[in-house]
Amino acid sequence: MKKTLVITDVTQMPTDRNRGNEVCVVGIDDEGRSVRPVCEGGFLKDYLYDIRQKVVVRHGAKVEFDLFPIAIKPPHIEDVGFKPMSVISKGLCSSTHWESVLQKSAFSSVSEIYGGFLMESGWVKPGAQIRSIATLSMASIVDIELTGRSFKPRITFVDRSECRFNLPVSDLTLWDYAYSLVKKQGCTPEEVKDELVSQLKGANRLYLRIGLARPWVRDKDEGARCWLQITGVYTFPDYLHGKSFADF
Repeated sequence: MKKTLVITDVTQMPTDRNRGNEVCVVGIDDEGRSVRPVCEGGFLKDYLYDIRQKVVVRHGAKVEFDLFPIAIKPPHIEDVGFKPMSVISKGLCSSTHWESVLQKSAFSSVSEIYGGFLMESGWVKPGAQIRSIATLSMASIVDIELTGRSFKPRITFVDRSECRFNLPVSDLTLWDYAYSLVKKQGCTPEEVKDELVSQLKGANRLYLRIGLARPWVRDKDEGARCWLQITGVYTFPDYLHGKSFADF
């Protein structure tokens, strides 16, 4: 079944998967439902580009996929299969359309997104009958850290229910942007942190995409858990001025 999605998330998968060449992609369909195209061997970064090496799959892009049902493992109920060679660009959303798409899946608090399944330390039990991803609107940025050799961002924020979270960011664009500022432009991590905090706090409207990682064991005494992460960071006006991961 061919369906056009507006891409809301392009996230970096752990680097031990396909040597860091794998991403997770989510889009929203015309009914406002989140859809996660997956395929055998993983969604490789090569699939983000057309034959001319022009980026097709990026946030705010309208992309047609040839989708088919697959077995799902809650809470990742959005998973559908797709044929990699079927990806077709349908252009980019206008700023107004892009924001309206984010609003279609927006909640005011993290607990509202995950109902009674969210545990206080920021995880959901594998098998929980709840969505795995949605948009959080009107959150307030508190701080940003850059961690590790890749300078992966970690954001502290407060949602509208006044709950505070400190979550890793897997948004490929923000991750590549921060890495580029340090490695290519020679900024210090502290300078990049201050710039990002200023940009995000200074925006008129902020949307965070909040998603659940696949089950993994952080502590053998705890068992597998689906941990919260930030899969997309979007502002209006756009703090990146229309750029995506392909520009860094």
